[in-house]
Amino acid sequence: MKPSHRLFALLLLASSSIFAGEIRTKDEAIKLATGAIHKYRLTTLKDECGLIDAIEKPLYFEILVRERHTQDCGGTPETGPRLFSVRVRKHDGRLTSDVYDGTNYKPLDHAPVRSK
Repeated sequence: MKPSHRLFALLLLASSSIFAGEIRTKDEAIKLATGAIHKYRLTTLKDECGLIDAIEKPLYFEILVRERHTQDCGGTPETGPRLFSVRVRKHDGRLTSDVYDGTNYKPLDHAPVRSK
């Protein structure tokens, strides 16, 4: 293979890998977000005591994480307090969240510090 062909092949491979992380559906966004929630232990709730809702925005999916109040989970059944949100960027799947301080969206890459 000629050097110019190698470069072209390398650029083609690199450009295709850029789009490998594209997120197209709410289901894909939820799967990515829940994987990160488990990986980084973003909540101490059992899965059955949490609710997730996805809202599609032009550039990202907003994943809202709430408490689910039932007899088994506790809490007032009429309420479902918001815990935090995760944003899943559509073009590359990058995750940011306000879980760390409740206000600012920061890269989702570590477990939050829990106060005792």
